[in-house]
Amino acid sequence: MKIAIKDANVLIDMEVAELFDLWFQLGHETMTTDLIDAELRKGRHQRALDYIKAGHIKVEPCSPDFLSDALGLMKEIGGGLSIQDGSVLLLAMQRDAMLLSGDKPLRIAANARQIEVHGTLWIFDQLVESRLMRKAIAAQKLSHLFESDRYLPAQACSERIRKWSAR
Repeated sequence: MKIAIKDANVLIDMEVAELFDLWFQLGHETMTTDLIDAELRKGRHQRALDYIKAGHIKVEPCSPDFLSDALGLMKEIGGGLSIQDGSVLLLAMQRDAMLLSGDKPLRIAANARQIEVHGTLWIFDQLVESRLMRKAIAAQKLSHLFESDRYLPAQACSERIRKWSAR
């Protein structure tokens, strides 16, 4: 089973699109850090927090040593990452896990370190390809997510919505 480390933007996208139950059927162990958990709490993302509370999303506590390593990694990268970004990147590196994020600087940093990295659209693709979600439902959910002012690539969303809506 592959470990998937998620940052806040992907967890929020999954909350808005109501993808959690389907995601867990894919069988990936799902983790994040307590810094992301705090970000979700601050934003009052209760549905995502409910999955954390239920133990479906494991939260890695950031010890002082871990935070020091994350800060060192951020310094090495040279800017563009928040401490939350640094924490999930470091966790993905430590666990040899894939990273799920829509944050461009974080994705670039992960790619540079040969960390498998994907975003929200990849999750949709996986759910459709595994037949856990019908294409028409995926098109509806992605349309709703895109219209919710989430930061998603417009052209890639439009292509998927058109493809999945075709009969």
